[in-house]
Amino acid sequence: MNGRIATRVCQVIALFLALVPFGALVVAGIVVGPQLGPRMASHWSGGATPDGYSDTWSSFWIFVGIVIVITVAGIAAVVASVTSNRARLLAAFATGMAGLSSLAWFVPALATAAAPSPEQATLDARMLMLIPVVALGVAVFLILRPAAEPVLDEDADEAAPTVPPLRAGDRLVWTGTTGTAWFTTPGALLAAGGVACLVVAAVRGTPGLVGAAVALLLIGGVFLFFGRMRLRIDARGMRLSSALFRLPIIRVRLESVANVSAEVIDPLRWGGWGFRLSGRGLAYVLGKREGLVVERQRGLAIAVTIGQADRARDALELLVRQHRELDAERS
Repeated sequence: MNGRIATRVCQVIALFLALVPFGALVVAGIVVGPQLGPRMASHWSGGATPDGYSDTWSSFWIFVGIVIVITVAGIAAVVASVTSNRARLLAAFATGMAGLSSLAWFVPALATAAAPSPEQATLDARMLMLIPVVALGVAVFLILRPAAEPVLDEDADEAAPTVPPLRAGDRLVWTGTTGTAWFTTPGALLAAGGVACLVVAAVRGTPGLVGAAVALLLIGGVFLFFGRMRLRIDARGMRLSSALFRLPIIRVRLESVANVSAEVIDPLRWGGWGFRLSGRGLAYVLGKREGLVVERQRGLAIAVTIGQADRARDALELLVRQHRELDAERS
């Protein structure tokens, strides 16, 4: 088994483990939920008897929403772990937090179901379930393999120019897409979950679900917006836009470009993973991988992880050079 296959196998196992808290919560809702009344014990202040209660199904759906959001973050971190060692730790942390959030409903539900009434529910040894939750997070960290260092082949770029010289009347346009299905797929699932919560709220008359539905729709929309981006380079400059919503988030005009380079982009140097704003500039980073870096004469630098960054660099450099030559002729 070569290194790449081993990495993928470990990643698939880690993805399965990251989904365990959500699956456990759903199973608990199906198995334990029918044994509960409309009210369940939800809080203990150290005594044997509870001192707080909540609506059974409203609290269940709220925790489902919380666990979904954390699980999506964990899945994204597992995927990013291929190119980012810090993502291994984030994946483990997210899996553990999802497990704790699942237990926050599961353990009180078990205690309530086992008692004659919610007022008589006791936790007893059920808190020992914290041990496998912690072990689950540790397992995710240990299973994920350390990220390999990416390499950008600059020698090949210099030997074979990727963009031919422009002639009079030529129009150069370079486009590329970047992103990950691990944003778009969870985004679609979150949006679908939000719609489902709205339907349940309308049918069951539980307005408490509306807030969870709105949160799921908003978070799902954000994931969908940033899940797939389109980079376009033409005579107007460079634009990075949401491929789904067609809305630009970054614009760079040709006259403002000071320098362009294709390099391996390190998330740690650009404020982290995702769409980031740091002291160095604006960045859309999906891991430690090849990308385009544009330094402007005034304002923040721009970095975008994208395939064939060398071709994007050559196209933008050629357009900037042509733009400067035209300005020089006019003056």
